[in-house]
Amino acid sequence: MPRLVTYVAIITLGIGAWPSRVHAQTSSAASTARQTPATLGFLTNYHFHLNALRLVSNDDNFVWDTDFGGDLDFADLQYFRINLLVNFEAIIGEEIRAIDPNQGNYTIDASAWWRTVMPDAELGFTFHHVSRHLTDRDKESAITWNMLGFQYTSPLRIRSWDVDIGYRALKTVQRSFVDYTAEIGGSIQALRAVHPRVSLILGGEMTLVSVDKSERGRDHQLGGRVEIGARFPGADGVGEVFLSRERRIDADPFDLEPTTFTMLGFRFLH
Repeated sequence: MPRLVTYVAIITLGIGAWPSRVHAQTSSAASTARQTPATLGFLTNYHFHLNALRLVSNDDNFVWDTDFGGDLDFADLQYFRINLLVNFEAIIGEEIRAIDPNQGNYTIDASAWWRTVMPDAELGFTFHHVSRHLTDRDKESAITWNMLGFQYTSPLRIRSWDVDIGYRALKTVQRSFVDYTAEIGGSIQALRAVHPRVSLILGGEMTLVSVDKSERGRDHQLGGRVEIGARFPGADGVGEVFLSRERRIDADPFDLEPTTFTMLGFRFLH
């Protein structure tokens, strides 16, 4: 853990950049419930997302990366809210057949958020669960982990850019077939309107996962992602197209080396 403290100074991006989106790195799919206006009541807000990414890879197991899910505010006391986020990710290849789903990954986050005295900022305490499953492949051991920790999000206005930024720190409390002991990192996303119907998107993510070196004999894992795209607002939601480059930790649960992809994709957000 002392080495993690050193890395905090290096990682200046935050997970809360686009909160309803689940973090793309399979090994650290931490997510953040999108910030919502203070509304006293029960079941006050919900959001939904659908993503699909075409992967440029030499591995037949990685051709498409798709995920969908949403988050729901169960209760809102204006200064405090309780949220549940659920996401399912499917990795699709073409090793056995033209459309060959080979992984199904589930993420469940239960979080409590406090709207701080700073404008629009939120501090969240999160229980984070990930479960990974292989499709049409042998898997004798369960691949799953649970984490507890804190997340912080805050939007900013910098000239003509709307910027969302945040940070997270999570500690592993249970794990099976993974060597993860903790995680820090985050992302940032900036939007600038270039037309009443089009906005430019710039984003980046970074994640450091500390590991138990005695289990797999490897060092701490660093992943990241950069992205550029365009957003098209609709009557009741938005669409996005984007190009990104990602270094993904443990894209294959049995491969100890990070995998790098170039990705072209789209998102629908509500």
